[in-house]
Order: sequence, then C-alpha cells, then structure tokens
Amino acid sequence: MIRMLQIIAVVSLLTGCSIGALNLREGIQSFQAQDYRQAFIRLKPEAEKGQRDAQYAVGYMYYYGQGVTEDRRQAWYWITAAAKAGQTDAQAAVKLLREGAGRPSSG
Repeated sequence: MIRMLQIIAVVSLLTGCSIGALNLREGIQSFQAQDYRQAFIRLKPEAEKGQRDAQYAVGYMYYYGQGVTEDRRQAWYWITAAAKAGQTDAQAAVKLLREGAGRPSSG
C-alpha cells in the first residue's frame, strides 16, 4: 500500500512538472507572438511558483499593460522578484526603473 502511494505521488509530481513546463513553453511562445493575454494566462501561475522568466514576463506585461491592465505596482513586484531570483533582464530593468521615474510611489 505504501509503495502504491509512493508511485502515485511520483506520477503526480512528474505530471505537475510537465504541465508547468508546458505552460511555460506555451506562455513564452504566446509572448513572442505578442498574444499577451494568452501569455499572461499561461505565465502567471508559473510566476507564482517562482519561475523567474515567467515572473519577469508577467512584470513586463503589467508594466506596459500588455494582456492585462497596466499596474506599475504589480510590475515592480514581479520584476523585482525575478531580479532577486537571478533573471538578468529583470536585474537590468530594476536598475533602469530605480534610475528613472518607473518605480511606483509608496503612497
């Protein structure tokens, strides 16, 4: 019985990973095709799981209002999360936002 539960757990984990990878791949493809709404739908769950490229893409879409309502606070949240996770484009974006007027105010 325990062996059966272990097998079920492993299969569930692998299925979840493959679905996540599929969401990420399809989300990136949608983003590149400028189908931002579909990209957002596919990438937001991956961003929430900590996938740094998805976090940066979600932040970008929030920043420019692509596929989602523009929200600079959400953009800052996701871009900085990606930067902290080591996403190099996000790190460059954080630097630019800090130097310019792109960072949202705290009030």
